[in-house]
Amino acid sequence: MNRTLIRISALAGLGLFALALKIADEPKAIDKSNFDTSVRPQDDFFSYVNGTWLKNNPIPATETSWGNFNVLNEKSQKALRAICETAAANKTAKPGTNQQRIGDFFASGMDSTSIETMKFTPIKPEFDKITGLKDVKGLTALFAEMHQVQSSAGFGYFVMADQKNSNVNAAYLFQSGIGLPEKDYYFSEDTKAIREEYVKHIGNLFVLLGDEEKIAFKNAGEVFELEKALAGASMGAVELRDAERQYNKMSVEALSSICGAMDWKTYFTLSGTPTVKEVIVAQPEFLKMINTQMTTTSIATWKNYFRWHLVHLVAGKLHKAVADENFRFYGTVLSGQTKQQPRWKRVMATTEGALGEALGEEYVKTNFSATAKKRVDEMVTNLTAAFEERIQTREWMSPETKAMASKKLSTVMRKLAYPDKWRNYSGLKVDRKSYVRNYLNSNRFDAKYFLDRLGKPVDKTEWGMTPATINAYYNPSYNEIVFPAAIMQPPFFDANADDAVNYGAMGAIIGHELTHGFDDEGSHYDSEGNLVDWWTADDRSRFEELTKKLSAQFSSFVVIDSLNLRVNGDLTLGENIADLGGLTISYYAYQRSLKGQKGPEIDGFTGNQRFFISWAQGWRTSMRTRSLINMVKTNPHSPARFRVLGPLSNMQEFYDAFNVKEGDKMYRSAEERIAIW
Repeated sequence: MNRTLIRISALAGLGLFALALKIADEPKAIDKSNFDTSVRPQDDFFSYVNGTWLKNNPIPATETSWGNFNVLNEKSQKALRAICETAAANKTAKPGTNQQRIGDFFASGMDSTSIETMKFTPIKPEFDKITGLKDVKGLTALFAEMHQVQSSAGFGYFVMADQKNSNVNAAYLFQSGIGLPEKDYYFSEDTKAIREEYVKHIGNLFVLLGDEEKIAFKNAGEVFELEKALAGASMGAVELRDAERQYNKMSVEALSSICGAMDWKTYFTLSGTPTVKEVIVAQPEFLKMINTQMTTTSIATWKNYFRWHLVHLVAGKLHKAVADENFRFYGTVLSGQTKQQPRWKRVMATTEGALGEALGEEYVKTNFSATAKKRVDEMVTNLTAAFEERIQTREWMSPETKAMASKKLSTVMRKLAYPDKWRNYSGLKVDRKSYVRNYLNSNRFDAKYFLDRLGKPVDKTEWGMTPATINAYYNPSYNEIVFPAAIMQPPFFDANADDAVNYGAMGAIIGHELTHGFDDEGSHYDSEGNLVDWWTADDRSRFEELTKKLSAQFSSFVVIDSLNLRVNGDLTLGENIADLGGLTISYYAYQRSLKGQKGPEIDGFTGNQRFFISWAQGWRTSMRTRSLINMVKTNPHSPARFRVLGPLSNMQEFYDAFNVKEGDKMYRSAEERIAIW
């Protein structure tokens, strides 16, 4: 049920300008001991700034990557752990309070003895419904049941803002139903070994469910073939970036004409939305394949498919044998992780997933300062002013489109730190008896929470992230930028750093999120958050000419030499536009902040140099090879190294700051450099 169309940017280097004096015993905002001075900044700025830090900070066995993002996340997790453990220790909390829910949820997850004893018993009610499946007609009710617990079986059903009428909530159907990261994994030659391990994984879980081994692996192969058929009819990662192509509004009757094997009126009724009259289908061809498989695949295979997706949903919360097998495939085979995270981290993550705003409300009481919120608000205002100046100087834009862009920029809503009103969890049943049941109860509670929006006005005060999340996002349907509390602290939000450092970090990320409203996807939404073309045809053509050049530029970056693995410039285009635009806008916001004065030189670096160093050190990250491969195939963000090298190689301001000349490895001729925003 978490298939929103919110644009979420994975961040790893944020900060904020300071009004306070430097405290001598605190870490420096820029520590030269992290640099690798054997590398010239003009040749590889990422390694120059981060090389020694990366050498001295290997990836922990429990992680798939390690960098500034992870360091801050550790701090956030420790704070959440204290909240959870304090609540769990209080066994007399008043029933129905957030303290009781947090404490009981966390305690149930930490009770490994009971989890080992109960084994699969907690999911018996759902298994019984799968066992009771008799014919094609029964698939409708089973899909509805599985979607209530937020299983990814088959397809996804969600209610959210209509992308062409952003004040109204609409029903959406999405492709889903596969257990590998993306459709390419089912067909590409270079993922053959992963497919074989995946079938083995499904078979191993069937054995753990009690199936005889030969039958278990036969069934696993059939489940894989069903998923492969669904994958074949799915959109790929790049196709999924085309919002217009995924907007196909139709009546329930029209929906039945492409997927008649499903009794849609019954499905919507069982899902708690009996009043659905029309639905937006993101991938009609996918639903046609659902129809084909419903009418041609045996009921026995469908039963095994549902069994697999149910146990897959809860595997990490079940007894050790199942959790270990789940980690073996998804942690080690797919991502290269060699050791599971400690139990408290896994349980806490699930607790936050279920009770994120309840935990967030406690988190901000002791882990956030109102001063930070005020300062970030001031930065957003300054970045917005700098962006407006950039819009007016874009020679490729006509006055007509500039006026519309300015209108959109002026109406961007900002959400900082935490919601003005907290979510009400009344009705969510949580106790200490069963961790898995608490998890499923939470999923049902959330499913109802989202589906109950149908027919109601869109509540644009809602948040898509919790306050303790180390991240930020832009949501095109709300035309909003959102910065949770947890990101506004060191090493990203440094209240003792100079302006150059904080504009290079937090400022660039604010600019990044603002630019998402004007990237190749966000630019299709107007100031009200509606999917509508507000550009002139000539302006759109000139914009696309620039973005195609940026895509080609990033596609030339080699991620892993031995595999000739390159960045997918089309998949990462939106994020690359936002990085380049955000850094550029923040640079000029920093210049505005100086009010005509020269920035101070600190530790031998000018203000402009510190600005770019701050950007580079924010992205200091190393990744395991398997995780890096997975990222390139599925993630809309470029790997960290190229988020540094790509934008900087296009900015004359960087060339001036570090005296980059022709012949240097980061040099691009003036004709090759790209400036969009």
